[in-house]
Amino acid sequence: MRIKLVDIDNRLSIKYNKQDDVFSWGVDNAYPSLVNSLINSSVTAKQCVDLNSKYLYGKGFEFASGIKDKSSLIVNKRGVNINQLLRIVTREFSGQNNLFLHINYNALYQVTSVDMLSCEDGRIGKNDSTGYSGKYIVYDNWDKSKGKKIEKKDYNIIDKYNPNPAVIDAQVKSAGGWNKYKGQILHITSDYNELYSLSDIDSVVYDADSEFQAALFKNSGLRKGFFGAKLFVVKPFSSDSERKDFENTINDLKGSENSSGVLLLESNAESDVLSEQFLIQDINSNINDKQFESSEASSAKNIRKAFGIPSILIEDSDNSIFGNSGELLLQAKQMHWDNKEEERQIIVEAFEMLFSNFAKPINPTNDWSITPIFKTQTNE
Repeated sequence: MRIKLVDIDNRLSIKYNKQDDVFSWGVDNAYPSLVNSLINSSVTAKQCVDLNSKYLYGKGFEFASGIKDKSSLIVNKRGVNINQLLRIVTREFSGQNNLFLHINYNALYQVTSVDMLSCEDGRIGKNDSTGYSGKYIVYDNWDKSKGKKIEKKDYNIIDKYNPNPAVIDAQVKSAGGWNKYKGQILHITSDYNELYSLSDIDSVVYDADSEFQAALFKNSGLRKGFFGAKLFVVKPFSSDSERKDFENTINDLKGSENSSGVLLLESNAESDVLSEQFLIQDINSNINDKQFESSEASSAKNIRKAFGIPSILIEDSDNSIFGNSGELLLQAKQMHWDNKEEERQIIVEAFEMLFSNFAKPINPTNDWSITPIFKTQTNE
């Protein structure tokens, strides 16, 4: 895995890129890819995103829990139902603080499908003469992981969300008819003052990378270092075939998946002393776990704070979990549930806005409440 860290002040530089016809998301236009790489390579960051997504999702929409036939809740051609879409959305929002929702309509201007597009693929298109950006560019190689060149011919250009029938009519006409119309994109951010919102991991990118580098160093020590290695000192072999037979025998005796390394030294001359003719010696490991404890603990704490998670919910030490009462744990859960209310509301309002005009009655009650993770402070 390659993680490219760029200068702090320029990491989320948002400028119009004339060459690519988009507003670049980061100095290299690959900020979402950097965020995903950091999250997936940092055990603490991944745990934070997993936990925050659970506190946004709760137990799903309350109205959907009582519906046995989940096929009636399917919201797009992929066969995803309303709660599955919510789960996908909350995971993306927890990591990126941005969402791109793709909406399709029928000729009655009703929404026929809603799906999520990855932040790695979505970019805001150029402004028109009035300063309005009415297009989104969907493309799967902004980070150039699939090729060094941006291919505009592969752009998927989609209109910005606007449910006004007159606007949809104009978009359909411009596309060349309903059979060529690609629908609209609703872009949601946690900070509406910015074109693209910062991820929660932004302030701790180096801490997340430090976790990855520490794990990589220890792994390299196990794979390429002297951990579990043996030194064999033997008398001179009489022939190459004898030497090869000995090496094959040693290979047969090595541990699982050849995990134990062997260093073979052949004496220059024979000796009458047995210890000089054949010697097996352990080679000590060069890995010192204590060397990383302080820095790893500091990095984990900073990452947890960046994602706003109480230590009792994520740290598994005896002092933080088993040393505290169940009441303190419940209070922490309640506090974190309350802290995520604004983000939950952003998502709920988007679902309510889109599905209130859905072609089939997904939620006749129009109650979009999310079931909490726990019902009361005394019962989970």
